[in-house]
Amino acid sequence: MARPSDGRKDQELINILTANARIPLAEIAKTLGVSRATVQGRLTRLEREGAIVGYTTVLGKDDAHNTALSAIILIELEVKQQGNVIALLRKKSEIIQCYTLNGHFDLFVKIKCATSTHLDEIIDWIAEMDGVRRTTSSILLARKFER
Repeated sequence: MARPSDGRKDQELINILTANARIPLAEIAKTLGVSRATVQGRLTRLEREGAIVGYTTVLGKDDAHNTALSAIILIELEVKQQGNVIALLRKKSEIIQCYTLNGHFDLFVKIKCATSTHLDEIIDWIAEMDGVRRTTSSILLARKFER
């Protein structure tokens, strides 16, 4: 188990990578005041422990490939249907995130599709799923920032 000071350094490392996952290890080491080998060791441990599970590319708002439509759907479930619904949602590659919620809705789902017609089909598929009581959807417009 990491000591509290190590936990703070781990969080600082994660914050640096969240801002820029391509930053050189030497620069991270300088920022954290540790050696490059220490940074590499922390990264390896955080990946092994599952705190860091991957690195990704975030496209700019003017990128020519950023033409997909994204939407969020809030889903209210029938009692004891969460496992079944999540299992079905997981099978659709267009569904890129799924979170459980407290409050009136049970799930938050983010969808990404190439066309509005396809997005509409996915939203309808979710709404008609056994165990789904009701949904509410919003299309995401412009990303103002992302961490």
